[in-house]
Amino acid sequence: MPPVSISLPSHVAQPSPKTCSVTVTSIPLTSPSNTEPNLCSFCSLIDFSLLRYPTTTDLLSLNDGNPAPQDLSPFKRNPYAKVEPTWSLGLLSRIHKSSSSCDLCHAIRTVLDQQPHVRATLTNMGVKDPLVLGTVALCGRLSAPEGASWLEHDDKYGGLKERDCFFLRRLGLLFRPADKDEDVNVPGMAKKIESWFSVMDSFQTMNTAIPRGFEVGAEDRKGVLMGDEENPETVWFAGRKRPEMIDIGLIKQWLGECLEKHKDICGISEEVDEDDDPDLVEQMRRLSCIVTKYNLYDVDMSALKFASLSYVWGVTPQKLVLLIENEYELQRPNSLVGKVSKTISDAIHLTEQLGLKYLWVDALCIIQNSDDDKVMQLGNIANVYAHSLFTIIAAAGDDSNFGLPGIRTPRDAVQEVVPVIPPSDTNPGMSLITALSPTHQSHEHPTRKAIWASRGWTLQERALSRRAIFIMKNHVLWSCSRSHYSEESCCETDTLGTLAWFGLQESDPILNSSERTWYTEDVPEEQVWYKFQRLVQDYSGRNLKFQGDALDAFSAVVEQVRRMTGENFLWGMPSGRFELCLCWEPYRRGLKRREELSTLEMTSFKRHVPFPSWSWLGWSGAIFLKVQDRELEVGLNPKVVCFVLRNHPLRVFPVRRISVDNDPERANSWAIPNVTDSKYSVTLDDIYDNLPSMTPEVLLDTPDDQLIFFWTESARFKLSELKVQGPSILQENPLQVKEYTKYYREILDDDGQVVGRTHPCDPTAQEIGVDEKGDGKCEFIRIANNYLPFCDPEKLVMQLRRGTGKYNKDVRYRVNVAEIKKEAWKQVYEKRVLVALG
Repeated sequence: MPPVSISLPSHVAQPSPKTCSVTVTSIPLTSPSNTEPNLCSFCSLIDFSLLRYPTTTDLLSLNDGNPAPQDLSPFKRNPYAKVEPTWSLGLLSRIHKSSSSCDLCHAIRTVLDQQPHVRATLTNMGVKDPLVLGTVALCGRLSAPEGASWLEHDDKYGGLKERDCFFLRRLGLLFRPADKDEDVNVPGMAKKIESWFSVMDSFQTMNTAIPRGFEVGAEDRKGVLMGDEENPETVWFAGRKRPEMIDIGLIKQWLGECLEKHKDICGISEEVDEDDDPDLVEQMRRLSCIVTKYNLYDVDMSALKFASLSYVWGVTPQKLVLLIENEYELQRPNSLVGKVSKTISDAIHLTEQLGLKYLWVDALCIIQNSDDDKVMQLGNIANVYAHSLFTIIAAAGDDSNFGLPGIRTPRDAVQEVVPVIPPSDTNPGMSLITALSPTHQSHEHPTRKAIWASRGWTLQERALSRRAIFIMKNHVLWSCSRSHYSEESCCETDTLGTLAWFGLQESDPILNSSERTWYTEDVPEEQVWYKFQRLVQDYSGRNLKFQGDALDAFSAVVEQVRRMTGENFLWGMPSGRFELCLCWEPYRRGLKRREELSTLEMTSFKRHVPFPSWSWLGWSGAIFLKVQDRELEVGLNPKVVCFVLRNHPLRVFPVRRISVDNDPERANSWAIPNVTDSKYSVTLDDIYDNLPSMTPEVLLDTPDDQLIFFWTESARFKLSELKVQGPSILQENPLQVKEYTKYYREILDDDGQVVGRTHPCDPTAQEIGVDEKGDGKCEFIRIANNYLPFCDPEKLVMQLRRGTGKYNKDVRYRVNVAEIKKEAWKQVYEKRVLVALG
């Protein structure tokens, strides 16, 4: 079904970047209105000057070619030995006592009161009165706007030199137990900087040019919202007060700026051109159901501007979903009014306020009791989110009845303002303001701990969206391919400077973004593969209510990467990089085998099929996918060539050439010759000769893409009992121990000498793949050579278990991967074998 349409009153205008203005209104502060600091002996020693943000005057001067001032942050060099200077604030009990007289101690109590889980977590770890540290941590990278370059004084050689960027900071809080011999009553810089728990980005510098908050009007637009580029005192990227209710005009401004200025950067047009992509137009036309304010509406989505919704269903049943039996009833006028879940109702209201008539919602646009409709719709999810004008992300709450805070229900978080530097004739002073979405790790996305971010289905909805409006519990975030804005920070400028928030841009891999990530080389294809690797790692660690959805819930990402790279995929692994991807490994912890069958029928057999053990989709738990070229550059060299089995007609062919077989016009004529000169080639005759249980009858009953075949070396080794590797640092921290403890097995030769080790194991797994020969050894096969710089050569091997039953005793299944020393492998290597991997 298509999206739900919202029939708008005639007076609701389409979003425009020309219709927003700023009106400063009086929003009462929770702290004293004077600007004189009121700080205790601990808090007063913090070097708050490091938290200074640039003003309009600073940035205009830099853009005019003047060197950065050496005596002002964020331009001056860090005078401290540590990158993130940290001060002791004493015990939490001291902060409580001091909160009646110290504004910062009072604000720290407010931060903790609004995050009760912090104290609960520390108490559960046996830390009832932790030592509190204040750390001035990096939070963003500020660089010159397009067409400009920045200069600074060269202290080493004299003169001037270019400066790529400057770094902004926020004040975070660290918590740990005090050491027995530690004097907690002495203020000053912390000598031991360790943390059992942290609340990063707790405070940000406040924009003093907007001291009382804001309200967005709908009349004349002057300057840039919440930051006047003509006002020399505007403090850019600093904090601001936000109202209890979301001011829709602010989101309109963000949307309007993107539509006006980012046409090329933010990717494809929402209006699909039939001449450019007729297949895509036809796919969009199949998505014919969309939600409106009053009812479902049958439309041609290829010529439609619509929004989409990403949210959590939760355990509470939806109030209303689309079924075969109510499809036509829900298209009647007023059939949705008062009947949908609160989150959907609020999203419809927000869509209307932003000037759109249609909203796509899965519960009301996919027929929930029709597998045929699900198959068709899931195949087009990439189109839905990539072509929607924007996606509303309901990042608050744990089910569909929570609603969107600030839309029709006020938000209750308190923002305290704390003066920390007094004003003078030469210094305007500084105040801090409590942040609305502190995180527990540096550079962590504000939504990371939200239920929404833990669900498997929501990842592709975010990754494919061109523009996203995050509705969080206490504030709103905007993200598009070019910009990241926050309701609580003054960021609306791209002419004075460009800011990349570490917790937003660098932790939010938008698949369709043309903006580069700094963690890999600036090559378009490598940028795509890096983002894909990050998405796989994120997705594989998320939760699925139905394990059989594992492929479906990631299929839109796979489809979009296919369009971007031209690669075909086999169970979530690109065919042109398949052997490299076969080297994937567990990320930090062991994995559990995904035993469930696919939720939807698949392959030419139209069956519910197993998830192959060779694919990362066949396992539950976070994994690291080796897909980038840099894996090859640092010494990983795959040594197998994989062939895949398909039916109708029965055939095997190289995975790398799967695109040929996927072409219906060429599939029937495609075949691998029975005899070739390649030592890597696999034919049906090879399978019959080397794997006797795999007869034509057995293969003809095997679903497509379940079995891969390849020639490789095989050897058998003994395994040790489970070994435990704790964290290398902070071993007394219970959270660190739980997070970083790994279980593995050592690989032993016949003399009992350790010659290798497995990657992390699941300690609850019973099957370790002991070979049937009865000598207590396990079977390993080589899949790659691993010649890392400054390391002894190793073989990257796969640990296998043998299939059971009459018809699959020649099939092997992946258990884990491991590294074995090259010389040890050569001594034990038995023979070259044909492997059937299922």
